[in-house]
Amino acid sequence: MPQVIQGYLVNTKPSDTTAESTYVSDVIPAGTTQTIHYPSQYRSFAISAAVKNQDGTNASSFSVNGQPAISLSSGADQNINNQSIVSITVTAGAAGTCDILAQVTPIYYTTEARRFSADRG
Repeated sequence: MPQVIQGYLVNTKPSDTTAESTYVSDVIPAGTTQTIHYPSQYRSFAISAAVKNQDGTNASSFSVNGQPAISLSSGADQNINNQSIVSITVTAGAAGTCDILAQVTPIYYTTEARRFSADRG
């Protein structure tokens, strides 16, 4: 079932095996806050992501689709799998970067059922 996330109509289910996908990587510099907005930066939605805090001393935090922030202790990582992700906001610690590896799929304008239906006449 399509859903609207942060104003975007998401027609692709995260576990859709017919959808093309690839991965993208973003590195958030130490001591900064940055939002990765997948539709505008990659013309896609993320369906899985790994957030890795490379700071060996300080915690970092991240928020998915505008939800409350989750804290990552120094050197920790978190995986978000089988989700429809429009954006991730990350605040990196003062002494190290925070890396995001995401699996992305193109923005489809139809549902899976419509892409593979055949009209018979």
